[in-house]
Parts: sequence; C-alpha cells; structure tokens
Amino acid sequence: MSIVAIISNRRGFDVELRAALGPDGPDIGQIPAGPTASERMIIEALPTGGDLVVLVGPDLDSGQALGLLAMVDQQRPGAATVLVATPSPEVLRQALRLGVRGVVAPNADLSEIAEEITAALKSVMRMRETFAGPAQADPTKRVLSVVSAKGGTGKTTVAANIAVALAVAAPGQVALVDFDLQFGDVEYALRLKPELTIADFGRAGDRVDETSVKAFLTSHPSGVFALCGAATPSEAEELDGTRLARLVQLLKANFRYVVIDTAGGIDDASLVAMDNSTNLLLMSSTDIPSVRAMQKTTQALRSLGLDDRPWHYVLNRSDAKVGLDADDIAEAVGMPIDLAIPDTKTMTMAMNQGAPIVETDPRSAAAKRIAEFVGQFVPREEIEQRGRRLSLGSKR
Repeated sequence: MSIVAIISNRRGFDVELRAALGPDGPDIGQIPAGPTASERMIIEALPTGGDLVVLVGPDLDSGQALGLLAMVDQQRPGAATVLVATPSPEVLRQALRLGVRGVVAPNADLSEIAEEITAALKSVMRMRETFAGPAQADPTKRVLSVVSAKGGTGKTTVAANIAVALAVAAPGQVALVDFDLQFGDVEYALRLKPELTIADFGRAGDRVDETSVKAFLTSHPSGVFALCGAATPSEAEELDGTRLARLVQLLKANFRYVVIDTAGGIDDASLVAMDNSTNLLLMSSTDIPSVRAMQKTTQALRSLGLDDRPWHYVLNRSDAKVGLDADDIAEAVGMPIDLAIPDTKTMTMAMNQGAPIVETDPRSAAAKRIAEFVGQFVPREEIEQRGRRLSLGSKR
C-alpha cells in the first residue's frame, strides 16, 4: 500500500493532490501543523505501514519545515520526503543534507508536485525491494569485508587486488568501496581521480536510490567500480551506520561482488561492513602484535555473533622472517590460513604505482595465490566463459 502524508495547514491541500494524482493514486492524508502540535506529535501521527511519502508545506516557514524533515529523517528513515517551499540556496543545502527527495516551489503547478510524489513513491518501492528479506536474496552475490585489527597489514592492497581479480571473471560486476572514512587509500591503490566520493553519498542521504548510487562510483580499466574515501576526515561526518548499511545494500543490488576495505582497527564503520557481509576476510601480518590483535578480533567477533558467516584468514607477508611461521600463527589464532601472500617488493611497488599486482605481474606467486583464493567465489562456468585471463582457481 502506498501512502502520502501531507504535513500542512493549507485547507483542502490533500483533496487537491488526490485529484492531481488520479483515481489510481496512493492513499492521501493530511496532518495539521498548528501552534498546539509539537514536532513529536506530528511525527507520531504518521502512518506506520506501507510505502510512505511525507510531503511538508507549502504554508510552513522554512525553519519549521526543515525541523519536521529532520524528525522524519531520524524517526522514519524508510520514508521518502518532499518539501514544498521557496528553493533558496540555504533551503536546498539543508534539504540535501536531510535526504529530501525533491524540493518544489509553493507556486508550482499541482501536476509538478504530483510528479515529485510519484517519483518519491517509486524510490521507496525500490528501497523496499532492495532491503527484501533473506528469502529473496541472490545466493550468488557476495559482500566481502577485508578487516584487520591493526593498521599496516596491507589491507587496502589486498582488497584492491581481490576486487580486480574478481573482475577478471565478472567485469563490470565488482564494486570496491572504501570504509576507511577518514584516511582511505582505495583511490591511490587503483590510481583513480574520483569526481564524487563516499562523503558525497553521505551528504545526498536518502535521495540516492538503486540507480543513482552508480553516479558516485569511479570506473577502473579492470572492470571494477570504486567508491573512494573522503578527501578530508571532516567530510565523512554525514556517514552514520544507517547510511553505510544502506550503501552496502544499494551496491549489492547492482553488483555481483562488493569488496569493502575497512579502516585499521574495529570501528563503527567496520562493524556495519561486517554485519552486512556474506564473508569476512580477517587479515594479519606475521609480527607478534598483529597476531595477538587477530586473536582478540576473533574473540570479539564471536561475542558479537558474527561467526554465523564464513571467515577467511588472510596472512600477508607470510614468509617474512620474524620468528613466527605460518603453521605457528594458524595454531595461535585457531584458524586455518586461507590465503598466504608472500612478502615481495613487487607487490609494494605495484601498490605505490596504483597498479594491482594481479594486473602488472599475474605470474608472480602473490598474484597466483590471490587469483586462486578468489576462484572459490566464482562459478566454474563463468571462469571458462571469460577465458581465464588470470589462473583463477575453482575451489567452489
């Protein structure tokens, strides 16, 4: 059921819009915003079922209208919002920040307002389908989060190489997203110059839908589409857990594979990434602090209930001579090593050049091991159809 809730004191506005939307249009109701009605009372009066669009205005002053929209954004994040107000630069800026679906001038034709309502309803319907339950999920799609309790393990390098290796078998079906919100390096790992970043997605809020999310991505020649990190730490302030979770679901709706590069350590963004992942790639290097951090990480993730999905232990610099060998590390952590990447200057040089080693030196030991690891996520028939430009394994 589709519902439009109008917050306005304009008498008969609901009747006018009902006529403009036609006999087959959504159900429409009007909630007055008089002097005795608090913002909370108004929000509590909103319908609780169906696909909801909340239209505010046109008779309210901009301060009151934006305050109500902020409450809707907080209390009813699944609703789409439309503002009828004079579209000044400040109003537009605030509306964008609050994820308003459209801003229409008070003197606009009713047909124009009806068009915005219709577009907003379509957006809500798409979001409902995107967030459909597990029974409707595509079991072939994967969301892979690359996680490390400590920085300096080569996590971004590995995430970029895994994404590019996946794109060999599935070009155009791989998204790489930078969840290191303040100091992300994905753009440098792939030598990209993004026009838009994850910070722009955060500012756009709920206006972004399954189609428009693609506009925030930057393409790489390998067939990977990347959503790069913010240019400065302060730009990522709009990215709370709800918006990050929504971002993952929007990308999953568009791509077969989503690879998430997280920040060093377990922060809120990392938890969102893991909670929305099908597979967790837990990384460490061979030094004792990194291995101890991995032990603590696995304990913490079990306590959070995140052991209900596959874990893959990725050991970087696996042959580094630091006193611990791979077998000792696996025993200490209590997990088998799924991907052991040897220590090589070639991989470091490739990272510094913004060229993943699976492209620049596919015959190297590191590239072959990454390709073999990635093969378990790619159906054999897809590997054969793509001609196997890399020697992807088939551990499915």
